[in-house]
Amino acid sequence: MRQLITRLKNFRGAMLWDFITAIVLFLFMIWNLDRFEGNVTRLSLIILTTGFLVLMVAVKYHLLYKHFGRDDVTGGKDKKEFERVAGKMLRSDAGYVLVYANIDRFKLINEIYGNSVGDQILHQIHGIIDAELGWDEVSGRIMADNFGILMHFHSLPKLDERLARISKQMEELVDENGNRYGIALYYGVYVINDKDIEVSTMLEHANLARRKISPGYRVPMGIYDEKDKFRLGREKELEMKMHESLERGDFIPYLQPKYELEGETVAGAEALVRWVDSEEGMIFPNEFIPLFESNGFVVDIDLYMFEQVCRMVERWGRAGWRTIPVSVNLSRSHFNVPNFFDAYEAILERYEIPPRSIEIELTESLFYNDMEALNTLVTKIHRAGLSCSIDDFGSGFSSLNVLKEVQVDALKLDRVFFVSDNSQENERGKSVIQSVIQLAQALDLHTISEGVEERDQVEFLKQMKCDLIQGYVFAKPMPVTEFEKLAFGGVH
Repeated sequence: MRQLITRLKNFRGAMLWDFITAIVLFLFMIWNLDRFEGNVTRLSLIILTTGFLVLMVAVKYHLLYKHFGRDDVTGGKDKKEFERVAGKMLRSDAGYVLVYANIDRFKLINEIYGNSVGDQILHQIHGIIDAELGWDEVSGRIMADNFGILMHFHSLPKLDERLARISKQMEELVDENGNRYGIALYYGVYVINDKDIEVSTMLEHANLARRKISPGYRVPMGIYDEKDKFRLGREKELEMKMHESLERGDFIPYLQPKYELEGETVAGAEALVRWVDSEEGMIFPNEFIPLFESNGFVVDIDLYMFEQVCRMVERWGRAGWRTIPVSVNLSRSHFNVPNFFDAYEAILERYEIPPRSIEIELTESLFYNDMEALNTLVTKIHRAGLSCSIDDFGSGFSSLNVLKEVQVDALKLDRVFFVSDNSQENERGKSVIQSVIQLAQALDLHTISEGVEERDQVEFLKQMKCDLIQGYVFAKPMPVTEFEKLAFGGVH
């Protein structure tokens, strides 16, 4: 908007200046007409001068008009122009779909390569998208690393095919040394049934769909449906009060115990956030965590939870209670913030925490991109007196490579190995668990099995010599006071 206002001001100023210039030239010509003999000569001079002025103004404003609605980075259409052109195309009888495309972790590319390289990449991406489109389709940069695409719609498989072609070309973009940038696009899709609604509203729908990426397609793609309309309203409601709720302390830690298997006693806990709103009561994580991960507020929540756990562990120490390690989660959104662990270290300086009494849980998906950066992070975690584990271990495809590269302290086995209804799959899952536990023991790593709900699973894990168990078979997440009664015998 600021850019548009600036252009309009410049446009108005240019018009005024050109008008004054034209008047001066015309008056100068009239003043000097007497110097020319013959009416034909004088008439020719008037026509030539007027023609020159008209041509000058026409060329200039044609060039100015070409720049209206243009994105300075990509050279394509900006949001306003995209919405205008898309709205015009939607007047036809053709079937269309609106796609909201987001570049995954583009901030990291800017941090590594610099903003100028980032702008070049955005320009290339615009070119790739535009090359896929026909004359009656359009794209534009909506904001930052987000693009809007209006495409003809025939079927979801056909759309999947077209978006796959775009994604494949993105993946092949390389830097000056021939190394791939690792660019991935996430798509939100709104199939247009009602052409009367504003294009800006369609973009909101498509963006909402992007946040619920669905499996089953070759590219990460979410499809908008009518249920999302209510979800959008709910998300806006939560966003309006999330900052105030954080300031009030409405976000509180719940602790889910971890049990050692020999004596089945409490030997640890995982801190999980709960939102207790003053008006509507408990708001569960499955409702707000995906939203916070999408809008970046999860970074604030993670830091807040970390400080709550630090304060809690310090209080336990002053009470003379035994040290029980507590784990906290670290969202991948932190990696969009340079030197983000400095904030954790600043919090640690305010509390007296026994060594290795707090554990940072990193999800396995974090280890796919930059192993060197993650090794640096793990080193910082250890220097700060904390331990580190890999959460959801076994849910990805690079698990063994992670163990080879990163010096973590523990593995949390993903619950996926226990949730199948197929007995054959369950047996295969047990075989995998057995192998992972044996490997962890050889590497001197602790193992925690999460999501354990059945007694026979407990007995199996005992046989495998798994170190800790976390799951409903023993206890659900509970308020801190309840956990303290369970772990410390109610001594306060």
